[in-house]
Amino acid sequence: MNLSLLSLLILLNLGTPRTPNFYPTYIAAKEASKNAKKDMLIFFSKSSCSVCDEGWSAFEKDPISPKLYISTIVDVEDFDGMVIMDKYQLNKAPSWVILTYDGKVLDKWEGGWRDSSGKTSLLSKEETKKPVQLEVAKPVVTPTTTTSVSTPTVKTEMAAMSAPVVVNPTPKMETTVKTTPPPATIATAEVASGNIVLQAGYFGSEANAQKLVDELKVKGFINYSMKSTVQNGTTFYRVISKPFSSEADANMEIQSLAGSGVKATMKNKNEL
Repeated sequence: MNLSLLSLLILLNLGTPRTPNFYPTYIAAKEASKNAKKDMLIFFSKSSCSVCDEGWSAFEKDPISPKLYISTIVDVEDFDGMVIMDKYQLNKAPSWVILTYDGKVLDKWEGGWRDSSGKTSLLSKEETKKPVQLEVAKPVVTPTTTTSVSTPTVKTEMAAMSAPVVVNPTPKMETTVKTTPPPATIATAEVASGNIVLQAGYFGSEANAQKLVDELKVKGFINYSMKSTVQNGTTFYRVISKPFSSEADANMEIQSLAGSGVKATMKNKNEL
């Protein structure tokens, strides 16, 4: 019986080749890169994407790069993946980011894998421009993304894998909220202490958070500002309101925001 189990484990290991220096999560790869003082490669992918599969396969077959970088794959259809993608101002899969061990961007581009010599070994058939190179001596083309991410009332947004996402039409990624959200609720003790605030957005990019603040002001919502927070070593940016004196006032504001295409959630400011 033990011999059969051992044989099965050997077959599973033989059938599942492992990429050197690969880590299954962004956080694990970031920590490994820092500890080993090795550059980190992030591959942004999604399911049912043949170009993504071919791009990663090309990276795995590169004789040098898998050993050169700490690598990980980020799913852009996942909530956490969208926040990370927004942080590096990319807007489609497949795309790549190479970081130093202390988090500085060395290079990023969209499309297929470029081998260690810089040669593009695979490009998406739909790609019409050269990959973006982040070098001082070369012009930098930075794709812009306006991904507005709103999360339900939870203490840890990175754990909210099914949080709603507000996206604009192409080329922006935002969906107009057409329905009036049901009234939110917060404990009576919080209402009495004046700790109710509204969160209108949650971003990995400071520029996108500031853009939402500016848009809200244009629409007449002037009591909103940006607040940064650090989770697992990564900085994120909330767009929050000034405190409301009552839950009823906060719910009226939520309905007004919804009428302007912005979905907000009620929060306790002491938990932000």
